[in-house]
Amino acid sequence: MIFDTVSSLGPWTWLIVGLLLLVGEAVVPGVFLMWFGIAGVVIGGLSLLPFADVAWWPWQVQLVAFGVLSLVLVFVGNRLFPSNSKDDEASKMNDPLAKFVGRDALVSEAIENGVGRVKLGDTVWRVRGADAAAGAKVRVVAVEEQTLIVEPIA
Repeated sequence: MIFDTVSSLGPWTWLIVGLLLLVGEAVVPGVFLMWFGIAGVVIGGLSLLPFADVAWWPWQVQLVAFGVLSLVLVFVGNRLFPSNSKDDEASKMNDPLAKFVGRDALVSEAIENGVGRVKLGDTVWRVRGADAAAGAKVRVVAVEEQTLIVEPIA
């Protein structure tokens, strides 16, 4: 039944699929379906060219062309519009410890053998870093696995 519908629509199938993928891109977060939608629209447009002889363009060739064009568009799109989600400030919003990077703190429990505790705000946090006595000032330089990484302030 689906195959009959697709074959009866002919090249319009690619335009419909491409537009549905573009609509899906608007609904689904991220930038992924857009490249496939553009590839579908391009293949549909090429199939509908009134002046082009598409006798050599059976559905198998169209499917391969769609796959190749999709891969090319995904590759080029990711190069032109790179995702910096790991470095993006917005990604720190969901990491409660990331807001402490760059802040100074006082060591509340001495850092011995690289492990200790500091007080930031009204909470005591586990830290890793160079050994330091209680009361020493340290700066948070990173966060790893729910542990603050600190270095002493001279």
